[in-house]
Parts: sequence; C-alpha cells; structure tokens
Amino acid sequence: MFSKRLLPFILLLLFLSSCATSDLTLSESAEKDYYKAESLMAEEFYGRANLYLGKFNTKYPYSRFATPAELLQIKAAYLNDEYILSEVFANRFLEAHPIHPELDYVEYILGMSYFQQSESENHEQVFSKKARKTFEDLLQRNPDNIYASEVTENLQLIINRIAEHEMIIGKFYFDHEYYVGAANRFIVVKNDFLKSDIAPESLYWLAASYIELKQHDYAQEVITTLSQQFSGNTWQKKAENLM
Repeated sequence: MFSKRLLPFILLLLFLSSCATSDLTLSESAEKDYYKAESLMAEEFYGRANLYLGKFNTKYPYSRFATPAELLQIKAAYLNDEYILSEVFANRFLEAHPIHPELDYVEYILGMSYFQQSESENHEQVFSKKARKTFEDLLQRNPDNIYASEVTENLQLIINRIAEHEMIIGKFYFDHEYYVGAANRFIVVKNDFLKSDIAPESLYWLAASYIELKQHDYAQEVITTLSQQFSGNTWQKKAENLM
C-alpha cells in the first residue's frame, strides 16, 4: 500500500505523460515530429498517430521523412481498423511510388484492407474481388515476398467465398427452374474458381442445368471434367447418375 503523500505526485506524472502523447502540435523539425509519430505508434495510439501524420504530410511534403511518414500513416490507419483509409492511403502510395522498396508491404496492406472489408458469401463480393486481384498481383510480381504464406492462405479463403456466392445464386436460379441463369453462374465457378472447395458441387449443378436445358453433350463434358479433376468425390459420383 503506497503512501497517500505519493498520490499527488503519481497523478502529476500521469497528467504529464498524457499531455506528452495527446498534444498533436507540430514543431519546426520534421525529424523530431516524425519520431514523435513513431512514438505514438509504439504506444499504440494509432488514431492519434494518423491525425498527427496527416498534419505532418501537409507541413513537410518534401522532407526526407515524407515518404516514411506516408508508410507509417498506412500502417496507423490499418492497425486502427480504418480500412477505408488504409485502402485510400495505400492506393495513393502505389500511384506515387510504383517502384518503392516497400512495395510488397503496401500491396499486402491494400489487399488486407480489402480482405477486412469483404463480407460473407451471402453478400456481393466487391471487396473480395479487389482483395483477390491485389493478392494475385503481389504473388505474381514477387512470389517470394515475406507475406506470401499469409497472402496465399487469405487468397484461398477469398476464392472460396466468391465461388460460394456464385453457387448460392446459381442454386437459387436452379430451384426456381431458371436453368440458363443457373448455368451461367455455375460456368463462372468452372472457368474461374476450379480450385475452390465448392467447385465439385458447382460442376454437378452445371451438368444438371445442362440436362434440364437438353444440352446433353455439354453435360457430358462437365461430368468428364468432374471425373478428371475430382475423381472419387461425392459430387462426381452423383453426376455420373445424371445421364
């Protein structure tokens, strides 16, 4: 139990510490202000760091710390769960610095910003598609980047999500006997998402849609694809009974 006489002193220290981190006034030194921004980040005051860096970028656009400050602001926005902001900042950075050494990091954050905004398979997949393109661009440009493992894992999740969305709509059309609309959705999965978890089932329903449309040659072609790509799968065995 500490002495009551120490309480005012402790409160004063807390107050001074609070002032040190809450004051977002810039000095006349870009270096000093940049390191203060880093300090805010280290203390996990991401929102305050973002505000501070916004002021910094306005005051010191040509400083040697300007580009590092842009990178720090992307990180601050992302870590503060402000994914729209981190998306905007990342896109702006990529446009301004297309060959920067930190390009992998910025593309990774951009993809993750889209990924964090993507919704379940029951909703439109606007952000999922953006995340997919960003992740694939990063892997194609630099397959050995340090984020490759996480990016590959998230990319598979995104591919599954988009494919499942197409599958849901296709099944809805099939159940309502709109077989042309159903086939068009299942074709998307066949052409673009054959590596998704939902692909075997989607191919089954594509074959079933073709049969309903009296397109037996196309149905047989799909069933052959099922047998070649997913031999032994439950949906492949079911598809063989369609003809």
